[in-house]
Amino acid sequence: MHGSSDRAYLWIRVFAAPGLLAAATITGLLAALLWGNVGQHVAWVTVGAPVAVVAWVWVRRRTGKTGPFLPPIGGKKRP
Repeated sequence: MHGSSDRAYLWIRVFAAPGLLAAATITGLLAALLWGNVGQHVAWVTVGAPVAVVAWVWVRRRTGKTGPFLPPIGGKKRP
């Protein structure tokens, strides 16, 4: 095995969050069309999720709280 399990883990790590956000958005759009008033509330949450994630990442980068997946701001190295 030439590192195939490592490649599968990397693939999941890279595409899991965007895939879940895409699935939530599609579910929300379909819910708004098919479920009436309840679907509108589901749509607000699910379609707003990508906006909330982008805002969260933007705030974390501005405050300098970088996690293990974000590069340091300004090229600073972590201690």
